Amino acid sequence: MTIRPLFVRDDADSSLSMCSHDNLWHVLFCVGFVGAAVGTFLALTRLILLSSLIHRCILLCRRAINGCAAFRQDSKETLPIIIDFYFYSCILHPIRHFRVLCYSYIHPDSRDRVIVQVPRDCILPQELCEVIIRFCSSERGTLLTCSLVCKAWVPTSRCLLCTHIHSRDHVREFAKLLQSPDNTLSPHIQTIWLEMYTKRDRLIRYHYALRALAHADAMPTRAIIAGQSLDPVTELHRYFPHIKRLSFNYEDLGDNDATSAANLRKILWYPSLFSDLERLSIRISHPEGTKDIPLSSLEECKPPAQLRSLSLKCWNRDLLRWLERNNKTLGRLTTFKMKFDGSCRTLDPAPINAIFRIGYTRLQVVALTIVEWDNGFLDLSPLTELRTVVLYMYHFPSGMETISSLNSSHIKTVTVMTSDGESMMGNYLDNFMSRIGFTCLYGRSALRRYVPSTVRSYSSFLIR
Repeated sequence: MTIRPLFVRDDADSSLSMCSHDNLWHVLFCVGFVGAAVGTFLALTRLILLSSLIHRCILLCRRAINGCAAFRQDSKETLPIIIDFYFYSCILHPIRHFRVLCYSYIHPDSRDRVIVQVPRDCILPQELCEVIIRFCSSERGTLLTCSLVCKAWVPTSRCLLCTHIHSRDHVREFAKLLQSPDNTLSPHIQTIWLEMYTKRDRLIRYHYALRALAHADAMPTRAIIAGQSLDPVTELHRYFPHIKRLSFNYEDLGDNDATSAANLRKILWYPSLFSDLERLSIRISHPEGTKDIPLSSLEECKPPAQLRSLSLKCWNRDLLRWLERNNKTLGRLTTFKMKFDGSCRTLDPAPINAIFRIGYTRLQVVALTIVEWDNGFLDLSPLTELRTVVLYMYHFPSGMETISSLNSSHIKTVTVMTSDGESMMGNYLDNFMSRIGFTCLYGRSALRRYVPSTVRSYSSFLIR
């Protein structure tokens, strides 16, 4: 009996079964590849949709802010600005900070340079930037942080931060900062102070710093020349000939009168170099106090034609006569101040009175020192346009005569600066003109009983 198996394996079927086993792995590989492709496609689609949504939110936010630009002064601007602010603070700024941090660790050599870099864009409105920075103006550390937030925050924050820079011992370092590409200080520099002492300073340092300032497009409007040397003035005129305010705080060594007179003539000659000069202040300190140094040959010294304010913190007869001779040029002065040491006694007021009588009738503001005059008093009657009078009073009889000579119908304020030890104030307040009203501000309450009975509101009299 012959037994045959139910299933017989031939060669063709055997090879087909082996191929079907390999196809199973191919199918699994294809399914995995297709699944990965579909997952990647879905991930990319979701990322694109999320990016589009974020971009759409940004556009809507910016459109809302721009749409209410006309209502920035009302309370309606609060909501979109707050949305914009928190969007920047919570999303963009952390991402930017994370990017800078990663870059610093990837490139360790440039870590210091990256930390100093300032982002170039800012999503906040400029008005909001100014409000935020203004609230931080009293905190220097916060202002330093604000200057590193973004490029739009740099000018406002550094304008408040760099109100005063003292680089007397580091002039070259400061000049290198001005020449660097990261310099943002130059537009905010308004005053230049050049202090030079002949025994220890050199002009080359100021030349280097002024040249750096000029090349950095700085446009200062005021300059102060201090110390015992006037040499920096020439360098100042070389790089900044359009200064509008110039102050001399000169310390006279007192070696001899000839040297002192020569330096004073230089002080009177240097302002003529600046054609746009509007305000001039001259202060001369002498080891012996106030000293009247004789001057000669002042004809070559011409005052600037645009001068409107003159302040003299010294006493010199020849200087006052020089002002009298140049009344045509200085006749358009609106402010004249003359303050000197109150210890001077028995001075002649004739040179000052001559100035007031001849060509200085347009003065609106005067500040004068009242001492015991040798002959007469300071007569203000020719000044019919006066609005403000300040008197540094060291001798009350002369001061009362000066106040009584006021002849201007435009007087608004009369200020008397007195020392605390004076006891004769009450004897002279009652002798003031009755047509002038007094609104008194007292340094001491004891002076209240000396107020005149006639008080009007259109003028004021200040006691300090």
